[in-house]
Amino acid sequence: MTAATKSQGTPAPNNTGAGGPVTVKRTLSVFDLVVFGMIFMVPIAPFSILASVSNTSHGMPALAYVIAMVAMLFTAFSFDLMVPRYPSSGSIFVYASDEINGPVGFVVGWLMLLQYLITPAVMLIMAGLALHEYVPAVPVWAWCLIFLAIITVIAMRGAGATVMVDKLALVAELIVLLLFFIFGVIYVAKNPGVAHFSFEGFYNPGHFEMGAVMSAVSLCALSFVGFGSVVTLDDQSLDPKHGPSRAMIVIVLILGALYMAMSLLTMCMDPSGKIMAANPNNGFYVVASLAGKWLGVLCAVANALALGIFTSLSGMTAGASLLRVMAKDDALPSVFAKISPKTRVATVATGFVAVLTLALIFIVLPIGMTTGAKISNYGALSTYFMLNIAVIWGLGIRAKILEHGKFWRTIIFPFIGAIVTGVIFCSLGGEVLIVGTVWLVLGIVFYYVWTKALHHKPDLLSDSRAKGETRAQHIARKAQADAHAKQVAQNVLDQQTAADSMSNESSKA
Repeated sequence: MTAATKSQGTPAPNNTGAGGPVTVKRTLSVFDLVVFGMIFMVPIAPFSILASVSNTSHGMPALAYVIAMVAMLFTAFSFDLMVPRYPSSGSIFVYASDEINGPVGFVVGWLMLLQYLITPAVMLIMAGLALHEYVPAVPVWAWCLIFLAIITVIAMRGAGATVMVDKLALVAELIVLLLFFIFGVIYVAKNPGVAHFSFEGFYNPGHFEMGAVMSAVSLCALSFVGFGSVVTLDDQSLDPKHGPSRAMIVIVLILGALYMAMSLLTMCMDPSGKIMAANPNNGFYVVASLAGKWLGVLCAVANALALGIFTSLSGMTAGASLLRVMAKDDALPSVFAKISPKTRVATVATGFVAVLTLALIFIVLPIGMTTGAKISNYGALSTYFMLNIAVIWGLGIRAKILEHGKFWRTIIFPFIGAIVTGVIFCSLGGEVLIVGTVWLVLGIVFYYVWTKALHHKPDLLSDSRAKGETRAQHIARKAQADAHAKQVAQNVLDQQTAADSMSNESSKA
């Protein structure tokens, strides 16, 4: 049953053109998805928050980034199991809907919205702060508005324009990062009196404190959570069943290595951490300036452009895509599912994200970018936690382990992912947890009103939609699959019992 044929609730918009239904184009290769994810995560992301991560972790930012990478890698393994089963931009909220239940799936989608709707504003503010440091005459909010106007225009042009811009941005960011590595190493080698090569940025036993490191992880996780945004584009992927999951694993490994190396070199240039401590918002740029003032300016401008245009653009695209899919499933007002026949863009959803970002800029500015980033991470970490739970429950416990994978992949790996993301989540801080929980409660209230008072019936089962099934057909197929899995398990048990019996008889003989 589709949203358009339901007897209750608002029908889905008629996205039909002269040649049939209007859908988004499948144009994105695995390489395109890797580029999209790396841009959203930003290869030079630590530039903006490295000072805060260093100060919070007591001078061990590299360790914080490694822990965050491990958490995201195990979560990526969970994505790798789910994506082939559910080719839909709905991502985790679809997995939770089918493997757990519909209400839980909606709440997960609501938490995803928290991440994707607030991230563009946070990135714009980071960009504005970087430029304001060197052009103080222009206020931070003005830089934010300039960047917002640019990304809105690009986003309205569609994924093709977005990917083209992303590829150019990625090359530019990697060039800047390479320059930092080259001249940073030269600076350390030429100034042994004030700088030296060491691994103290990874582990310093004299200053190590697990609570401090985990608090830093909760901040630097912002640099990793973008890999999940790749799934929001799988209905535009040339290989929707395998492309997104492969891209996510590659992204986490590559950027994890870059973040750790960048953090280590920065601490080698400022081994005492005094520069970082004195400049909590822009400490990295000051450290980079030690190798040449031009390098500090270049890093600041490059990061501002990366965050203000490219990462914010990826965030807006991901947020609009999520709104569109949830509306298509009748989980949100159907107007968000409307697609332009000309550009194949969800124009209403994209415009809504743009307007909301404008408002959030002036809300997040007073509370600070660090708090804003952690609020975004509330949504990301909670949904990643639920992804791992969905794998454990759906693929590992409900008599499906023999059908869908090995014990390590369906129980152990997602359990590790859930534990690590859960610990990081708990380290976000009291104020952030309160704000995030308020958003969660609002989502529960909205779901109750939407389904009980307004009589909508969200259908979040994306695999049935991909197969062209009705809801009844989907339920029947799932029941048949579950019955088959139970029969397989019973056959294995019977065979084992028979083998044991024969072994006992042989022993007696």
